[in-house]
Amino acid sequence: MKTRATIILGICATLALTATAGCSRLKKDDGLRFDGERMRISAKRVDKDDRTFFTVTAGPVSRSLEGAKGAAHYGGTEYCIENFGTSTIKWDVDPLSEEAGTQVNRDSLILKGQCRP
Repeated sequence: MKTRATIILGICATLALTATAGCSRLKKDDGLRFDGERMRISAKRVDKDDRTFFTVTAGPVSRSLEGAKGAAHYGGTEYCIENFGTSTIKWDVDPLSEEAGTQVNRDSLILKGQCRP
C-alpha cells in the first residue's frame, strides 16, 4: 500500500514539474505577433517640449511588410494611450495604407505621427 502511494505521489510530482516547465516555455514566446511574425516596436517622442509628436519604428520588414505596418500602428496607439489617454493619431502616412511601404529604411518601417489629446 505504501509503495503504491509513493509511486502515485512521484507521478503527481513529475506531472506538476512538467506542467510548470511547459508553462514557462510558453511565456518565453508570449509576444505580440503581427501577420504571424514577432516584430520589434519602438515609439519615441520627437521633441522634448512637445510629446504629442512621435516616431514609431517597426520591423523587420523582411519578415512581413503587413506585419510591420500593423506593429507600427499598434506602437503609435500604445504611445498615445500611455502619454495622453487617447488613441487618436494624425499620421503623416497612415501605417495601414499602401503608401506606408515606401517608408522603409534598413529593414524597419519608420513613421511619424501626432497624438490628438
